Amino acid sequence: MREITLLGILLMFVFFSSSCNFPKDPNNSFENAKKSSLRIGVVPKIDSTTISFEKNLIERFAQKENLQTQFISENETALVKKLENFELDIVLGGFEKKSNWKSKVGMTKPYDGKHVLFIPRGENRLLFQLEEFIEKNQKP
Repeated sequence: MREITLLGILLMFVFFSSSCNFPKDPNNSFENAKKSSLRIGVVPKIDSTTISFEKNLIERFAQKENLQTQFISENETALVKKLENFELDIVLGGFEKKSNWKSKVGMTKPYDGKHVLFIPRGENRLLFQLEEFIEKNQKP
């Protein structure tokens, strides 16, 4: 009986000690953005309504989190490559959840039931913060 109690205490200790900095950001995208700026790639698109909404959403997110923003406009392939190399924190482009890039990028939940934002794979804290903000500010 005593062994079961000790095992339970040990398991609880492991669980709680592993969740101290939850959610984790292996490349510290969110913390780095707090120290310098949130680096945002923007794909030039014809659908200016979607891009305008996404830019406004991210600007409001940055304002809420006291982050400076830095926007970079390039083609989709170049921006995804920069995202993979952690040279960008977010990419805007009117992307859909079923995007061909899904194996190379992380994605937020759709902000309007269809469109997502790209983030580096594995950057869970940034994703958590973004999705929490998106949930409260979804497009009607």
